[in-house]
Amino acid sequence: MDSGLQGKHALITGAAGGIGSTIARFLAREGCILSLHYNKGGTICKKLISGLENKATCFQADLRSEEDLIGLFKNSIEKYGRIDILVINHGIWPEDYIPILEMSSEQWDNTISINLRSAFLCCREFMKNLEFFTDDYASIVLIGSTAAVFGEAGHADYSISKSGMRGLMLSCKNEIIHVASRGRVNMVSPGWTISPMTEQFMDNKDGIRNVLQTVPLRKIARSDDIAETVVFLSSSLLAGHITGQEIVVAGGMEGRKLFEPEEININKI
Repeated sequence: MDSGLQGKHALITGAAGGIGSTIARFLAREGCILSLHYNKGGTICKKLISGLENKATCFQADLRSEEDLIGLFKNSIEKYGRIDILVINHGIWPEDYIPILEMSSEQWDNTISINLRSAFLCCREFMKNLEFFTDDYASIVLIGSTAAVFGEAGHADYSISKSGMRGLMLSCKNEIIHVASRGRVNMVSPGWTISPMTEQFMDNKDGIRNVLQTVPLRKIARSDDIAETVVFLSSSLLAGHITGQEIVVAGGMEGRKLFEPEEININKI
């Protein structure tokens, strides 16, 4: 099926990560020109663009720095021109379980800065790019999390940062049309997904079984599941009348247990 993405310029933040690199591969498959952001993981990013000839470039930036972030957009535009698609995928999930009563303001500020403040700045710079390069088409896809849907004890900073991104999405979908009349803004919110961020927990069979007791499909997502949804939302042919929507890619996850432990087959996740 033709997605209509051939020749579109996509900027993907956090492209060196498991989900980000898969999104990059899937958009490349559709014929997109890629600007791939990374902070750490330059080797991974450079391997990713191998064989893509002159259609992909890696750019390093610390998105906590407004100067770095503005430079990322400037360099991307100088290389390939108008940015048509923005995928905001970067982010951190502090591993330690820290309840609010013990959480430092430094941790809170750092998570909000990396995950939410930088998402706002990315949207702002993308909008400026659309204002300068006149065209009807544009798409922003933010990568959220089920932590914003159900909350996540011990990780309130992460949960709130993703909840804030949903508010950003809803506001931006009403603003983008003033600089690109058919511009759309949507969000993909993964549940448990096998990626470098979560693979360290895959040996915890009891923990996986506990998670899958809340998931009707009784399996864990792969990064391909997220990337396919991003491709769909990026395409005006496939999703041209969809904006301001959050698609939760989590196997139907609910905030309650649906199965008994013995009903979960760990070998079929």
